[in-house]
Amino acid sequence: MADQKIFDGLSPRAEQLLNGTEGLTIDFKRNAKSVSADDLVSFANSTKGGVLLLGIEDAEDKEGRQVGQIVGCEISDGMKLLITNKAFSCIPPVPIEIYIENSSNIPFYRIEISSGSNKPYCTAGGTYKVREDGRNKILQPSELLELFLDAASQQFTERFRRVVGSSENTDTDALKAEVVALRKAVKELTDKLR
Repeated sequence: MADQKIFDGLSPRAEQLLNGTEGLTIDFKRNAKSVSADDLVSFANSTKGGVLLLGIEDAEDKEGRQVGQIVGCEISDGMKLLITNKAFSCIPPVPIEIYIENSSNIPFYRIEISSGSNKPYCTAGGTYKVREDGRNKILQPSELLELFLDAASQQFTERFRRVVGSSENTDTDALKAEVVALRKAVKELTDKLR
């Protein structure tokens, strides 16, 4: 779930992110306590995933662009546990990777969140969100249905490949059973959204 790596300085990835702006795939946070389950599910539900940089404040460079300024944050097992617990509280749990970066002995966290393979993700309170233009946006019913259908389609494709690949002759009864199971899953998802 939460993989941790420690850097003595800044990794090339952190340098690149700090020179960018907050947006679709990057969010700056002052400290670990400001991370919410909404942030985690938003990135996991998005098509590209994203990164939370904790211990970073918004600043402007010479050209007036928004960039991240390292202010540092508490690095401890307690803070790591706080972040990990928020990821585990999501449904399904959001896989994250935790990195500790350092710049001139000022440590901060880099939390990598991949686009999830078990979409859609929601908070423990049942809120479904996605990252959009530098903010977390609540998914509308039609958008949520699309995520559910994409997941069901992937399951069907995997099942279809297993059935077809399991014998030289196509087992039509097994294919029919898979189609019936898919229809049932889509109906259940549609009923949940009503």
